Amino acid sequence: MNRIFIFVLLFSILCVSCKMEDEYILMQSVFIEDPLNPGLPVYSEWGYNTFGAYYDRTPIRSNDYILPSKIFVNQDTLNFMLQGEMKSGQSILLKFSIKGFSPQNEYELVSLNNTIINLKNSANKVVFKISNQTYNLQIIEGELHFKKAQKMFLDNELFKTILCGTFRFKTFINNEPVSIYNGRFDVSIGYENFFNY
Repeated sequence: MNRIFIFVLLFSILCVSCKMEDEYILMQSVFIEDPLNPGLPVYSEWGYNTFGAYYDRTPIRSNDYILPSKIFVNQDTLNFMLQGEMKSGQSILLKFSIKGFSPQNEYELVSLNNTIINLKNSANKVVFKISNQTYNLQIIEGELHFKKAQKMFLDNELFKTILCGTFRFKTFINNEPVSIYNGRFDVSIGYENFFNY
């Protein structure tokens, strides 16, 4: 009887350990370079936890040590943040603030599926931060397209929401016109990076 109890206990510990390891692996970034856009990750819809874009001709992208995305909702505005670095090693943060959308939890983000946000709309804001310099951007033209928003399950339990899509826009930084284009993201949103307050 004691042997059966010990076997069941060890099996349970092993199963919990495997599930925790699976969760950890699913939170890591998987960078596969796009052969047509060097320096950027390929566009994917698998929850690879990556993003990238060109800042004029310089790649900006997620890295392995900064959480690539966060969402925080405040009143009626969803703030979608992408964090990473430029090729030069400077840290970057790109924040899209979308007015009129306030999900209560990360699973309600699936309503963004196939949604195109006009970034020139004055209700929506874009902030770009390079190292310690923050720019509240005036958008000349551009869009943020949530191509796919889907729920992710782990062991038949709702685990996260995957957001995939593209973005591009033209703006001014230090009174010079700048293009941020070929933007793409494939990020998973869960307990650790969704905030509603």
